[in-house]
Amino acid sequence: MSKQRRKRKLKKQQLLRDIQQQRLELSNNTQLWKSITEPYDKGWQKLLSLKPYLQLGVSAISLYGLRHPVKFYRWSRYIIRVLKWK
Repeated sequence: MSKQRRKRKLKKQQLLRDIQQQRLELSNNTQLWKSITEPYDKGWQKLLSLKPYLQLGVSAISLYGLRHPVKFYRWSRYIIRVLKWK
């Protein structure tokens, strides 16, 4: 029994050392991580700030599509062709 306790205690100490090392690495790399992800965060915030306008635009396009289905179909085909070219 004593042998098992010692093994558990050693394993626990090793795990605690590993956790401490990971915490130190995490705190050291926090600034690096922030500098790498900053452009993505700014882009995401910009996209979220446009959300109300995008909702309004999609609503307007949907209503136009309901009122003028033939024109909407033609425009959508044209847009898809243009996007495929690029």
